[in-house]
Amino acid sequence: MPWKNGRYVPRLQPDPNQFVAGTSMEPIAEDLTESKVPDDLFTEAVSLRVFALGSFTASFLKRVLPSSVFSVKNGMRSLFGSGFVGSDMIENGSITGSKITNPIKVALIDGGAAGNHTVAGIKITDELISVLEQHGTSGILTDLTTEFSIKKADTIDNTGGTATSSDKLLVLYLSK
Repeated sequence: MPWKNGRYVPRLQPDPNQFVAGTSMEPIAEDLTESKVPDDLFTEAVSLRVFALGSFTASFLKRVLPSSVFSVKNGMRSLFGSGFVGSDMIENGSITGSKITNPIKVALIDGGAAGNHTVAGIKITDELISVLEQHGTSGILTDLTTEFSIKKADTIDNTGGTATSSDKLLVLYLSK
């Protein structure tokens, strides 16, 4: 094929070692329709045999394909729908911002003496975002986040901190 690293190279001869013995060229029928083309005609193995690795870079495809090729109207955009690219396919540092796959969770629990407080479902690997005390009579919120840490599963701890008896604690954490 006259393509190398995404560029057209005139008079480039294909590497004969890339072709499988017995491969034959057949003329394409005039009445060929999509329904007559087998689903496994153009497999990964075929493309690796025919095209050099790196032939179709993103910048190359942007130059040769009109922007309307991948549109909702023609159905091609669905190739890039949910599930097409998983987070395991995205290199660390290749995008800016975070890949949020874990939800921010909220728990409203009863306060108590300084020490251990039960938050069902929180894990030692989770990240504590905020702990707010809601005063029982006034309803005023006080930020006590710096006093708390996750010591073990289902437990946050503020030993030596503020007693929150008869109050509620609003706990926000990132589930990891």
